[in-house]
Amino acid sequence: MNKAPEVKIIPAFAVPFGASFLADCGQMNAELKKLFLSRETDMYRNKMRNSVEAVGMLNQYKRSRVKEFDVYADAWYHITRKGGCFTNHNHPMASWSAVYCIADGIDDGDTPESGLTRFFHPQTAASTYLDAGNFNMTQAPYGYGHQVFKLNAGQILIFPSWLYHEVSSYMGNSERIIVAVNYWFNHPQMDPQIGPKISSGKR
Repeated sequence: MNKAPEVKIIPAFAVPFGASFLADCGQMNAELKKLFLSRETDMYRNKMRNSVEAVGMLNQYKRSRVKEFDVYADAWYHITRKGGCFTNHNHPMASWSAVYCIADGIDDGDTPESGLTRFFHPQTAASTYLDAGNFNMTQAPYGYGHQVFKLNAGQILIFPSWLYHEVSSYMGNSERIIVAVNYWFNHPQMDPQIGPKISSGKR
């Protein structure tokens, strides 16, 4: 009897996330919270919508090359109060984005379903038909469900800017404060046509 051919599993179309917690960030978060709350006025309101290690690792760049990157960033913050949410959106014209949680509001009247950062599965037809052959394929990288995070204070999350996401209605009694960032990366030896030419804003 001939031996059955070996089946190789190919993890196609996986979406990478980077997640971490900052150590000893309590004092910094408290100071940032105080600063952001003091600027919760029309004067400082953003009127336009416009991790380096993880990026280098995913692109298989050597550490020495990553150090040569010109890294550009645009950052802003959100103060979300009870009932606030963010509808489905992505961050165009950037390669990577990140969110950092300063205050999560989890211990102040929050509920399990509130303030969830939900990333939508990019393969919109993945769950069109479910039967015994795919029903239990719920684990990454083959899962067909959405990726959901309930951010805690001190947690930072890095994700591809093209990925659509939302934040469900926040029902806590205190403020939920998040810093969001968009990243651009240039390298002197890479074709400048790969990405947008940026003349200012270097961080």
